[in-house]
Amino acid sequence: MKTTRTITTALIALAVSAAALVAKPIPGPKGGRILTTDAPHAEFFVEEDRSVVVSFYDKDLKPLPLSGQVVSTTAEAKSGKVKLDFVEKNGALVSTAPLPKGDDYNVVVQVRDNANARPKNYRVLFHEEVCDECKRAEYACVCDDAGKEHDHDKE
Repeated sequence: MKTTRTITTALIALAVSAAALVAKPIPGPKGGRILTTDAPHAEFFVEEDRSVVVSFYDKDLKPLPLSGQVVSTTAEAKSGKVKLDFVEKNGALVSTAPLPKGDDYNVVVQVRDNANARPKNYRVLFHEEVCDECKRAEYACVCDDAGKEHDHDKE
């Protein structure tokens, strides 16, 4: 009996994990990437001036007011690591400096529910090119092959 219960629990956990891995990304309301799988959702969005905006949404992707969340970001550009700090602006957290020049590098986003909370880390592979299929920046692509390498040099 105990073995059956253990096997059943393991199969359920495996099925849930597999479903999470194949789940299509949620499109962010601003055109950015939704980092979290559960509400409250955090959206990572890069403005034209390369400043980063992190906004928070409920389960229906309705904006949530800031309530003490703390965000920090480290861009792992080819020119070196750059830490970005954030300030509150228009109901979102906006970086005080832009992302480094260039493309094709990881951005580590650390989100805390409050200053004392344990951080949650998310990685974004930053590509600013626009996806031909979904018309979003590659870092926020929501296509079936989202998150995989795209070969933009073939044309």
